[in-house]
Amino acid sequence: MAARSAESSPDHRVPPATSDPSHTVHAASYRGRPRVLNIVLGALMIGTAVVLFVAEKRRPLRSRTQAEPARTLRNLIMGATSLGVVGLLQAPLVEPLAERVLKRRLGFAQQLPAPAWARDAAAFLLLDYTIYLWHVLTHKIPFLWRFHLVHHIDMDLDTTTALRFHALDMALSIPWRAAQVRLCGASPRALRLWQAFFFVSVLFHHSNLRLPLSLERALVRVFTTPRLHGIHHSAVRDETDSNWSSGLSIWDWLHGTVRTNVPQDAVTLGVPGYRDARDLTLGRLLALPFIAQRDAWLTRDGQRVERAPGTLDSGIFPS
Repeated sequence: MAARSAESSPDHRVPPATSDPSHTVHAASYRGRPRVLNIVLGALMIGTAVVLFVAEKRRPLRSRTQAEPARTLRNLIMGATSLGVVGLLQAPLVEPLAERVLKRRLGFAQQLPAPAWARDAAAFLLLDYTIYLWHVLTHKIPFLWRFHLVHHIDMDLDTTTALRFHALDMALSIPWRAAQVRLCGASPRALRLWQAFFFVSVLFHHSNLRLPLSLERALVRVFTTPRLHGIHHSAVRDETDSNWSSGLSIWDWLHGTVRTNVPQDAVTLGVPGYRDARDLTLGRLLALPFIAQRDAWLTRDGQRVERAPGTLDSGIFPS
């Protein structure tokens, strides 16, 4: 009886769903580790944001076109509302779900006959791949594009653009995020590690940081980089419809959706249909998903922006 009582105590251990010892989770020690992990990851995210914000001012990749600090303030306000949605709506849903996934061994990664670190690695990769798919959907499904357009009409690109999402764009992604956690089998640790990686990556590839060309050509084989994502923010639709990856770039390479042959000085950022200053005010950005929208890919006089054939070199980030 004493042994049975000890086993049922919440401070002893979460019962594994299998006799395999690799699936045993010691709950007391597990609860202690996330606190430290959260502190480390939080410091990493804040530190990365500060370093990139300073570095992109010293080594800019592209020339600015918009008045500052009005644009930066506008983006930060948009970012604050988006992060608020994540904190208020997403975290209370997906974090307990990840706990349940681990406890009951739900989802693909949790079914693998492998140690916990390998299951977490598999879940990490699956989370990153499925966010690639979500990004494609936000461009291809008209209803989702109404909200995601707010992100793309920024005519400059830097770390503040990484935060500039409509709050309802974030809210609409919450059911997808919950499905990711459940179906991929993401444990709380895998989820926290991927979320930190994703946040740092989004800051990095939206940044206006000029990396040495040789370094970026090497990094882009695995990671989404500023030059790669700059092409995705091009006003030429064929170029925007590429480079969907948000973390690891391997998904674009695997799907054949990568595009690296557009020099940054040949990229016009934004979308052709929304280049008027009146379209870029904070009030207009917040209202944009709910009002009649123009064809984002046509200029006001009905012209489609296209790249002239034969004007680009081949290769990765031609200079």
